[in-house]
Amino acid sequence: MSSDTLTSAPAGRVKLNNLYVMIDGRQHQIVNMNIVDVLVAGAPDWIARRQKIEFSFVLSMDGKQRALPTFGVVMRNDASGLEIRYNAPALRWRDILARLIAEDARSAANAKK
Repeated sequence: MSSDTLTSAPAGRVKLNNLYVMIDGRQHQIVNMNIVDVLVAGAPDWIARRQKIEFSFVLSMDGKQRALPTFGVVMRNDASGLEIRYNAPALRWRDILARLIAEDARSAANAKK
């Protein structure tokens, strides 16, 4: 199986309203993500495949924003977005994501009422 096939699988991917990415001091929306990679919209086109990239996840939790710096490797940068295979920015990243997903779902449910 090619590396392109591995990175384009949509299984387990989410889009959260309480999480975005900062690259070079600029905010970028997340198209979708999972525990190991993220697809970012509107990233600069000079970022090349296989390039190492430093960025931050910025999350809103309990009414506060917090930046979690991390790094990763660019898998692709095309019309679909910038896909980065990243290292977890925190030891309990899986727990943090689960909490963000729950809070995002709660906010969406409250908005429908």
